[in-house]
Amino acid sequence: MKRLIKIISVIILIPFVIYFWPASFGGNTTIMMVQGQSMLPTILPGSLVVAKAEPEYFVGDIVAYEQVDAHRIVVHRIMEETERGFIIQGDNNPKPDTGFPKEEDVLGKVMFSTPFVGDAISLFRNPLVLVVSAVALFAVQIEQKRRKERKERRKCISLGIPYIPLKLRNAPKKPKKPDYSMFFAAIFINVLTFILTQISIENGNRPEGDMITGFLYRSVVPGLASTLIFAFYFGVIFGLYFLAKSYGRKIDKRNFISYKTNSPQGLVQRKNSNPMLGIASMGWLLYILMGIFYLMTLAGDITPLIS
Repeated sequence: MKRLIKIISVIILIPFVIYFWPASFGGNTTIMMVQGQSMLPTILPGSLVVAKAEPEYFVGDIVAYEQVDAHRIVVHRIMEETERGFIIQGDNNPKPDTGFPKEEDVLGKVMFSTPFVGDAISLFRNPLVLVVSAVALFAVQIEQKRRKERKERRKCISLGIPYIPLKLRNAPKKPKKPDYSMFFAAIFINVLTFILTQISIENGNRPEGDMITGFLYRSVVPGLASTLIFAFYFGVIFGLYFLAKSYGRKIDKRNFISYKTNSPQGLVQRKNSNPMLGIASMGWLLYILMGIFYLMTLAGDITPLIS
């Protein structure tokens, strides 16, 4: 049943993905961040705006267009169409924009905007926020362990069984499951970096990249370079995962064969030792740290001055 739900969800999402395919990959959708107040109250500062190219644009449409002289993308409303081009003005501006943008200068008509997304992304620029978030997650984990222990204590009291704290128990510990939390964190950082890089590119910025793959931005177009970098790190992250999993299966198989000739305690100790998982976790951790520093740099590029 769960598999069927996943298949149906993917089928439903496919048309939306095709319809909103980004312009960086050959589509006609542009994603950008709005930081100015010129479109109040229609569009709030810090909003994520999605604009889609249209065959024609009419008076009253809110459009995103590129101001070549100012090297920025502007999200304003078409007030009038003349022979020289459009007269465009912000809802909160007393005067129209300079120049007369033509249809070829317009990136697309604004389909919708989501407020406060830009403000949330800007938090990545503050290292203090990252530290506080890490401490908060650590505190939540500790609280979850305490709640579990309190629940077990109440259960023992209700059954009339003396409760022994976990630290004082001498029972043999169960073998711990392999910890792949670094793998999932690395995947999240990779996807987040890719999304923010696309937003930066669509806002007219050219990212410099990191120390390993930055040369791609100097060799090919930014959209393609970002995709290649995403695929490269995705392959590296999953490659380490595959090596750790394969080595772990070999250890499990060897332990299962030698189970009859070894004590269970020895089996548990060997089962927890997977040096390949340690190497993979170290690689994932290095990528996460590098990704966090890169995100902090990238966050400054995805907040262009859009009036």
